[in-house]
Amino acid sequence: MRKILSFLSLLLVPSLAAAQRSRIEITPFAGYRLAGDFNAPSSDSFVRLGAQVDESALYGVTLGVPLNQHWRFEITASRQSTSLTVDEGFLTPDTKLGDIDLTMVHAGFALEWGSGQVKPFVLASGGVTRIDPKFSELSAEDRVSGSLGGGVKILFSDNVGLRLEGRGYWTDLDTRFRDRYSRYDSNDGLYQTEASAGLIFRF
Repeated sequence: MRKILSFLSLLLVPSLAAAQRSRIEITPFAGYRLAGDFNAPSSDSFVRLGAQVDESALYGVTLGVPLNQHWRFEITASRQSTSLTVDEGFLTPDTKLGDIDLTMVHAGFALEWGSGQVKPFVLASGGVTRIDPKFSELSAEDRVSGSLGGGVKILFSDNVGLRLEGRGYWTDLDTRFRDRYSRYDSNDGLYQTEASAGLIFRF
């Protein structure tokens, strides 16, 4: 029995040492999110309007907690201030409905590898997107959302590094509303992609 325990201890030592080298990471970041299109049927059931959340800058922060040498639990919060437009047809100019803020709060897992200063990673997360229109026809709503992404970490030291990341988001848009001109009805989803860079602080 003592030999078995000694053998298991030898197996655990490298894992424990790797876990001790892993650190909590706080990464404030900024980036750019591309436009996201979705279909919005109008009051005429045979007509589908093209709606768009416009591209714009974003900012946020990620908290990463190590689970072992390769896996991390991450919480990410980001905010994008943009606008919502509707394309009502080829001969009709786009209609800007107004400004809109998207606030996303996600929790998920990241898998990273590499033993040197450069560590590639992939991630998956889920959470909530708060859609907050800045015009009177709509009120703020919380919607389910998910994301997939990946990138690379470049560590300058044990405490500081750079995180470069690309991520794609899906947000549920099962919604219907009426403005002063038309009724909009959508059971579609909003798909967006973004690229960001952040400064890693490790503790």
